[in-house]
Amino acid sequence: MTPEADAALERTRQAVEDACQATTSWLSQLPEWPHHPTNASGTVSSHYGPTILSEHDCVMQFARHLNEVGVSWEDIHLEFSPGQWMFEKAEGSELHPKRIDLALVSRERLLSASFPTHLGGFRFDAVIEFALASNYWKFGAGNKQVITSKIAGDITKVQEYLDSGLAANGFVIVVEETDHGFPAAWDEPLDQETGVRTRVLRRWR
Repeated sequence: MTPEADAALERTRQAVEDACQATTSWLSQLPEWPHHPTNASGTVSSHYGPTILSEHDCVMQFARHLNEVGVSWEDIHLEFSPGQWMFEKAEGSELHPKRIDLALVSRERLLSASFPTHLGGFRFDAVIEFALASNYWKFGAGNKQVITSKIAGDITKVQEYLDSGLAANGFVIVVEETDHGFPAAWDEPLDQETGVRTRVLRRWR
């Protein structure tokens, strides 16, 4: 890669880091339900408050913060799937990257590329998978271990994008509404084994 391309990828990585900080600050100001909603039997509970009602809300709000730190809306893509119009089917490959929550890539690079190309012939600037670590389990609904397993699966998904050459940077971003006691390794700047950068955005601190 050229020095210019390397610099562009570093700017994207830093934009994601900046958006993580901005989102964390925003999360700390969100209002909590005055009376936490649950169903009549107490088996189904809302999340922390009225602002984030689903994991998709996390993606939407993070995209807003990405734009605020300088990423063009036109370079932000939601629910991206690596279709065969873009990447030729890799016969015999064990890597089959699945749909990703958010992908970042400049329009200029897309316009100058020749598609379809082989798997790894074009790299997105960054891919991001999201998880909402809700506080519903504190109200007797569900089990917090479910989200821990989900995040581990997200890390594997993002790792496939990195290993296949589909992305230059890979993140798993976790919106944590209350302390889940996640593995300490998820607070490391970079997982040397997977290449994935996990960021836990803690509302509760």
